[in-house]
Amino acid sequence: MIMSEKGTTSTEKAMRILQRAESRKVTLRLVGGMAIRLHCHGTHSSHLREYGDIDVCGLKKEEMGIFAVFQELSYSPNSRFNLLYGETRLQFIHEGDNRNVDVFLDKFKMEHTLDFRQRLELDDLTISVTDLLLTKLQIVRITEKDLRDIVAIVEDHELGHSDNRETINLDYIAELCSRDWGLHKTVTGNLKMMSAHIEEVLPGFKSGSELLPRLDTILKSILARRKTVRWRVRNLIGEKMRWYEIVSVGEGEVY
Repeated sequence: MIMSEKGTTSTEKAMRILQRAESRKVTLRLVGGMAIRLHCHGTHSSHLREYGDIDVCGLKKEEMGIFAVFQELSYSPNSRFNLLYGETRLQFIHEGDNRNVDVFLDKFKMEHTLDFRQRLELDDLTISVTDLLLTKLQIVRITEKDLRDIVAIVEDHELGHSDNRETINLDYIAELCSRDWGLHKTVTGNLKMMSAHIEEVLPGFKSGSELLPRLDTILKSILARRKTVRWRVRNLIGEKMRWYEIVSVGEGEVY
């Protein structure tokens, strides 16, 4: 029997997936615009109402349980997509409305790779706000929508040094960037660009907010962290070698 999705909002569909996963003891957490929308309600969050896609992160070791969750909710696996990307990502399509859900397995692999295997328990519904911020800061060809997402996250959350649910963990971001030269370059480049051009890329931005000091604090935290030997060796090569992966058309819809 196909479960009807008529008249159901994307948020309701997402909650249905998460609830079914929890009942089966399967770990699934929202990522992308919908996840940001659940955490952000400030002045610069109005654009988040536009998000309708559902994207989640899960664990590769729970793959059989993930398939069972979606089957029970009348989703069919996208066989071609799963054949091509199944080691790191799955896709399911609802039989009633043909809307698809993407599932990242263990890691978020886009321009840079973020490992979520030890971090999915930090929040009940989404990946942590720190990880949500990193999924945006790791984008090489960043768009206005991505910038608005970053603003919404940083505007609504305090900076700190732990993985408290509504705190951006400066130490975790700095530690990741201290080990990965490519991630460091992309993240710091985006932070510098935002600080320098925020009023150009976000018309109507109020310069009196706490956003700019917070962006500067994140940047300084990353720059101050002692770098690993591997980072320093890669730094000698610099931009002579590409420092990010090229995302194929159709792979970036989670943004």
